[in-house]
Amino acid sequence: MAFDVNVKTLVMINLAVQILLIILLSYSSFIVRKKDLRKHCSINRIAVVIQIAAILFFMLPSMLGFVKNGILSDLEILFHHTLGILLIGLWIYINLAYSKIIKGPDNFKLFMRSAYILWTLAFIIGLHIYVRFYL
Repeated sequence: MAFDVNVKTLVMINLAVQILLIILLSYSSFIVRKKDLRKHCSINRIAVVIQIAAILFFMLPSMLGFVKNGILSDLEILFHHTLGILLIGLWIYINLAYSKIIKGPDNFKLFMRSAYILWTLAFIIGLHIYVRFYL
């Protein structure tokens, strides 16, 4: 990096962002039950953009530290990363299908619930990784 950044600081900022995202997604789940699909979709799109930014600005420097120290082969970290990749792929599919760019299902509930479960699971595993490596 061109500037010196304390990885622990990035991890703490990311933890705060992830907690806010889980709250935002929980609110989005509440909104969809109120049949406000437009607001639900907007909230989820914002959340995913924030998540992608968090991956690039916070998680990537941390991951590079794991690579540098030979820790990337840790199964928990690999599982966490795999869940994240699956989640981003699922989000892209949902958006393309919902926008009718590609053919999608008539009912998105299963896909959206799967995305929420993946995100929550990745969050919980990420919390455990945080405790293991940064506390």
